[in-house]
Amino acid sequence: MGFLVVAAGDVTALDAPALPAWSGGAHPSPLTAAEEASPDAAELARRFNPAMAFPTADVWPVDVRYAWSDGADLMANVKGRGSYVAVPNAELERRPWDHLPARTPDGRDIRYSVDVPGDDREVGGRTLWRQRFDVLAAHFPPTQYAHLYWHDRAQGLLAIQYWFFYPFNEWVNHHEGDWEHVTVILRGSPRLGPGFVPIGCQFYFHGFRHDTDEMIRVADEAGGDHVLVYAGGRGRFLAWGGTQSGASYPFAAVYPGAGSGPFKPDEDTRRPARFIAPAEFKVILLPEPGRLDARAHPELSWLRLPFYVGQQEVRTNPPPLNWLGLAGPPVQPAWRPAWNGAAPRQLWRNRPLGRIDLPEFPRGWSVIGTPLALQ
Repeated sequence: MGFLVVAAGDVTALDAPALPAWSGGAHPSPLTAAEEASPDAAELARRFNPAMAFPTADVWPVDVRYAWSDGADLMANVKGRGSYVAVPNAELERRPWDHLPARTPDGRDIRYSVDVPGDDREVGGRTLWRQRFDVLAAHFPPTQYAHLYWHDRAQGLLAIQYWFFYPFNEWVNHHEGDWEHVTVILRGSPRLGPGFVPIGCQFYFHGFRHDTDEMIRVADEAGGDHVLVYAGGRGRFLAWGGTQSGASYPFAAVYPGAGSGPFKPDEDTRRPARFIAPAEFKVILLPEPGRLDARAHPELSWLRLPFYVGQQEVRTNPPPLNWLGLAGPPVQPAWRPAWNGAAPRQLWRNRPLGRIDLPEFPRGWSVIGTPLALQ
């Protein structure tokens, strides 16, 4: 990508900064249909898509089509009534299925799901999830889903949510179909078009969000300005632990009490094993669900449904997580409270701890925004 080599710097602790001005008092609203369909939306999504750092080299966010690439059908699950095949595997990319009902005629909720390749059983020290991903990954390059909305149109504040779909989560809690995201905040005019610049980012992890203008940014030759996202890494609670959660953080550091569930273990994003540059990601735009043209894009039919990727429970979790219902997959982005910034999560106000070592970046990467903590 033609990056420059960065300079070195490190810290041993990062103070939680004051909240940026854009963090409070937002008035989120969707793009208009014309804005959403304009070339400007696609251009902005590509210009600002994140660079990412991962704790392991063998898992990355992919296209949701991975979920049914091993032949799984779309299943409809009705509480108290069992499940049935809603769409056979061979039809999932041939015809739209966004018309499926969200409730039965007598008012029972319907959940749609696809069981991803592999499961959490370990064979030879590695889960069958990872072993199956090894086989299929060559067909599924790194992918980010982008959705634009107005953080506050009157102030010219535009938001781009970048959603990352991970086929599985192998952290303290294990589950399939992990959805994580960050929201990049841009400032420009109240109309979509050129001239927007990044002013901050909302990092989401587990039950929290972190609003900040302190972030690492990298450049590319096309004029892109890309926040660097550290995907969640090592964590432990008693006998349970893991190396990959998909949660999104601004620095390589230890995040105390950042975990989900009743125990809230720390998460360690230091020592990333792989960096992926922004240009290496396929970026797929997600429209407002009601505007989806499922005839043109049947593979995105899930955007209009209560869609979950994965089995409801796995075998290797701490027992309380299954009891509390924390071992199942989360619902797809458009059915979540964070969609369009409508109900963001609780603010995380602790201090990241640890060490940031800039020479660990890949050779040729150029930092164009260095957080004050690293200067």
